[in-house]
Amino acid sequence: MDKYKELIKYSHLIARRGLVQGSSGNISIRQGRSMLIKASGCFMEEARRVDFVSVGIETLSPKKKKSQPSCEFRMHAFCYQARPDISCVIHTHPLYATTLVSCSIKPNLIGPEFILGIGSEIGIVDYICPGTEKLAHKVGQVIAKCNVIYLKNHGLLSVGRDFKEAFTRTILAEQTAKMQVLALAMGKRINSLNAKQISLLLKTLS
Repeated sequence: MDKYKELIKYSHLIARRGLVQGSSGNISIRQGRSMLIKASGCFMEEARRVDFVSVGIETLSPKKKKSQPSCEFRMHAFCYQARPDISCVIHTHPLYATTLVSCSIKPNLIGPEFILGIGSEIGIVDYICPGTEKLAHKVGQVIAKCNVIYLKNHGLLSVGRDFKEAFTRTILAEQTAKMQVLALAMGKRINSLNAKQISLLLKTLS
């Protein structure tokens, strides 16, 4: 599929799932030594081909000056620099994932889908002002060891070999957070799978 068509398709999917509000969130795809990333101020539900900007992954320089890239372009670029194996980055502001981590509650590794889809390692980054190089550097360091990062008082970042994988990880991260928030609202606690259960699961199904 054409990379612009993929960007538009998943931008619309993200908006329809309520994972962003207004012009928040951003999405990108690797293109050789550059990336195509959502332009600043663009609403994902309205995304068109012209709403994506090419930026050098190493140079951090936009190739065209007609539109400004998302203020988080450094964060995306540092993810690609840290992970040669990934082709896509999705940054969203999902309700439950953001709520949970902003209450300083660590997301639990609740079920098989989470482990198989995301892995047994998740990242959590304390609040750092969005759009800053400091945040970009921190995310780049953490994403080297995991596929999903919960950003306190901010949102969620997921990476993948393609958009289907990155989007699935976003949905799984939000879903498990929702389960945890609902359990806490009922005065209950959902336990994570333990190391033995995770090991058996991976041996059986991976």
